[in-house]
Amino acid sequence: MPRCVSAWISPQNWVEGGPEEGIPCVPGLKGPSEEFCVKKWLVISAVGTLGFLFLVLPILVGFALERGYPLLFERVRESAQKFDVLEASLDRGLLDSSAVTRIRSTSADSGRAPIRLRHTWAHGPFPLSEWLGGHFFFSPVLAVVRTEVDPDGVGGAELVATLAGQPVAEAVVYVNFDGTLDIEATTPAFEMADGGFMSEGMRAEVAVLGGVRGVRGKLEVSPWAMREGSGRAGFESSLFRFHGVHSSAGSRLDGSFDLGAVRLGQEGRGEVRISESQGLFKASRAHNELDASSLTIELGEVRFSTPDQEPLSRGSIGGGHLQLDARTGSGRLEEMQGVFSLDALTWGEETFGPGLARVTLSGMDLSAAADFREALAALEASEPASGRSLEAKADLLREWLPALLRASPGFNLDRFELEGPGGKLVGKGWLKIDGRDPEAFAEETTAMEAIEGRAEWVVPRSMLHAWVDAFLIGVVAAESGGLPREEIVAMAEFMRDMAVGRLLDAGMLQVQDEAYRVEVRFEQGVLIVNGKLLGPGGLSGLLMGG
Repeated sequence: MPRCVSAWISPQNWVEGGPEEGIPCVPGLKGPSEEFCVKKWLVISAVGTLGFLFLVLPILVGFALERGYPLLFERVRESAQKFDVLEASLDRGLLDSSAVTRIRSTSADSGRAPIRLRHTWAHGPFPLSEWLGGHFFFSPVLAVVRTEVDPDGVGGAELVATLAGQPVAEAVVYVNFDGTLDIEATTPAFEMADGGFMSEGMRAEVAVLGGVRGVRGKLEVSPWAMREGSGRAGFESSLFRFHGVHSSAGSRLDGSFDLGAVRLGQEGRGEVRISESQGLFKASRAHNELDASSLTIELGEVRFSTPDQEPLSRGSIGGGHLQLDARTGSGRLEEMQGVFSLDALTWGEETFGPGLARVTLSGMDLSAAADFREALAALEASEPASGRSLEAKADLLREWLPALLRASPGFNLDRFELEGPGGKLVGKGWLKIDGRDPEAFAEETTAMEAIEGRAEWVVPRSMLHAWVDAFLIGVVAAESGGLPREEIVAMAEFMRDMAVGRLLDAGMLQVQDEAYRVEVRFEQGVLIVNGKLLGPGGLSGLLMGG
């Protein structure tokens, strides 16, 4: 050999050039084939690296997934509260793996089919199976999980037939090496055959920090509509943006919303149109023995109207604020405090505001309410919409009343104020139901005796007159046989003066400065207004002179 090299050099390393050259292709060896040697080793290194990244590592990720999947399944089973994980299986492949998970809601009927989720795990760091499927991205990930939710178990046979093989929802989860998740979820556009529901789909993009410490994202809801009986509702596109944090102490979620226009209507009774609106929301929940939670919503401005040309057919709410603080425990709503305020309320030609209402709700058995809803849904599914159905619903409610009211629910209107053109409307009151004796609700008389309440209102004269006018104008218009509106209004104003006079004479109204004062009590099944029993004709009898 013209040049002495180490024994480890194989004959394949020699390059062509004749025995007089005979230069082996070894990195670092000086000679005329140095450039060729370097290129050859670069190619070999590149091919080896690509093979390691696109073949070896994905295979190793598949083995790791196979070993860790049972542990992941058990962790999900232990942490699940709203559903039971019935089964989870994994079929490992070289570049990707497939899995199936079957779950059932804890509140669902045991005879109902479970929800089935189909997963495809594309192994990282560069999931070649995703690229082969036409999904190109270049950021390295631990895995890409595609999940499809079968319609079986989510809806009935009609929904399954409508989707015609499509999943009811799809999600793509990018599992990053730092523990974060990037999620994209969509639902398809579909319309039920009977026209009862139509949706153009939804789309969500969510980023989850490692260990579910935080979340941020957005939800786009395309137009959708529903119809049940004679009622119908339609909603335009809406957008929600949110971000939140989570820890052992509690969770918090903040965000904003852009709500599309809404139409609510009933055949033969007109339609209410609600304009698009914008606002902010904030929700929090503390993980303690009382499971305290809160919700705050700030609303910019929303307008509402009907196709009618009546003065009271249009209005708006500006600067709305809603805050709810709740404490629950052992399946019961121990207490919920609510505050609603607004800057201005325009209704017809009148403007009210600012306004404020503080309420407290307590003693609600949430578990019993959920069970009652399930029983009612089962009844509605088995009974046709008829008079017998209404009777069956009344019997079912009578049967469930002791369970629904056993926590003795109560409602307090701690404060109500609303500025109006003629002064301030002020009120307060409370209502409580004694549910300690289940037998009390077997008869109507004893059931009414279990209810007790108080209320006190101070109503400006002009405000009360406007309300009575609105009531009487509708009554007169229905019975006038097509009289001109001016005559209808004049007749209603005359009847209002007579009605207010009767209320004053009967003691149902008391004059207090430029307002009327009303004190209402409900005791032992009897309604008492300003210390006087309300007659058999009721309030409408006094208004109409009956």
